[in-house]
Amino acid sequence: MLLFAYYSIKNKEAALIDVINSKAKTIAKSIALVSSDAMVIEDYSFLVQHNEKVVMDNQEIEYIMISKKQSTMNIINKRKGWSVEDTLPSALVPMQLKTETAHILKSPYSENKNNYHFTYPIIFSSIEWGWIAIGFSLEKYYAQMRDEYLNELLLLFSTLVLSLVFAFSLTKWLVGPIILLQNAAKQVSGGDFSAKVKITSKDEIGELAHSFNAMVETIKVSDEKLRNSNIELEKRVTLRTQELHELNVSLDKRVKDEVHKRTEQEQILIQQSRFAAMGEMIGNIAHQWRQPLNALGLLLQNIENAYEMNILDDAYISRTLEKGNRLTSTMSQTIDDFRNFFKQNKEAKVFSILSSIEDSLEMIQFSFSSNMIKITHKVDEKLCIKGFASEFSQVLLNILNNAKDALVEKEIKNKKILISAIKNNKEISITIEDNAGGIPIEILDKVFDPYFTTKEEGKGTGIGLYMSKTIIENNMSGKLSVINTDEGAKFTITMKVEVCDEKIA
Repeated sequence: MLLFAYYSIKNKEAALIDVINSKAKTIAKSIALVSSDAMVIEDYSFLVQHNEKVVMDNQEIEYIMISKKQSTMNIINKRKGWSVEDTLPSALVPMQLKTETAHILKSPYSENKNNYHFTYPIIFSSIEWGWIAIGFSLEKYYAQMRDEYLNELLLLFSTLVLSLVFAFSLTKWLVGPIILLQNAAKQVSGGDFSAKVKITSKDEIGELAHSFNAMVETIKVSDEKLRNSNIELEKRVTLRTQELHELNVSLDKRVKDEVHKRTEQEQILIQQSRFAAMGEMIGNIAHQWRQPLNALGLLLQNIENAYEMNILDDAYISRTLEKGNRLTSTMSQTIDDFRNFFKQNKEAKVFSILSSIEDSLEMIQFSFSSNMIKITHKVDEKLCIKGFASEFSQVLLNILNNAKDALVEKEIKNKKILISAIKNNKEISITIEDNAGGIPIEILDKVFDPYFTTKEEGKGTGIGLYMSKTIIENNMSGKLSVINTDEGAKFTITMKVEVCDEKIA
């Protein structure tokens, strides 16, 4: 009889625990179903209100806790209100697993009473969102177990008097309904919602069986709603994924279009910069042609005078023609120099820095000498870089013309510009320094901005230095910067050193 009593108590204990577990699982699934949209969009106010109603409607629930994975926010609904906590008690953290867990423990959320703590993982379309934890009061469970112990104690005393047959019948009568409940609970936990418990008694077991059958029906309805919600959610996720894909395709096309437009704009700016430089060059051509043209005029006038004086002989004509040829050759070379400056380079080539500097200075020598500006350079003829020679000359001329304007505007007495090139390991630093007093510190960071100029309207476009930086850094993979020195501004072009070809050397 002692063994029978022990078996009866254990079975009822297991059955009651299974019932509590089924209730907890049903309520957790119901919360997950009803609150799925709120969880996805993180509508925590809805979660608080809904869980508060669930707690108030079910007297056995001490608390409901919702925790989001990889988040420090935990919403706890208790009978005395709700709260949000950053961390959980250490006893609850190990229970947040990928599977359902249940433990009887003392929870700080129910005045340290023993609770049946059930944790249910929330998963949407294979995405682990978080957990729902429900703390069930065990008072009714303990009361039923106390009753069970009392019943078993009375039964033991009764069996001392009654016969073995009566004791066997009584045991079967007590344990049978619990076994039915236990078996039905196992079927439900396995996913079979057609399980029913046929117990018509009016006692607690009958009431429990009635509640169990109602619970199974609720679970069945909730499961169908949950399945439908999952299907709908998957459809929405698929639709949103398709929309995001179309948006990405559209954005990619727009980015490519913007890059193409920016490239075209940069090319237009380069052309504008070159046209602006062309006006400067035409003035230089006029300076360089004025002296040869005057000399040619004198030669023609001398021929006429020699003819009138009857001294026009073969030797005189030969000398005059030689001088004229030298003058026209000089003018032709000037045309070639400026034509090479405006010649478009189709591919990057290795060229001599010294040659590029000398060609650039040749084009502007009269303009600078007329303003009494002395330009000196210290460049090794064996230093070469790779890029576009005409565009590099354009950069040099832009910087030199800005230096000239500053020297003239500030009326510097001893105007000078120094160009130098220094090799440092695998790089070459080409510097252009003037003694015009430097750039005001408040605009030093703006000199490379497009359309920024300190010159009067009509005297500057504001794109020269911007295009110079674009040419050096975008087209020739170098770097262009500027600082102020004690005497003036210092522009530095940093490029990768290249081995000079034999023809260039």
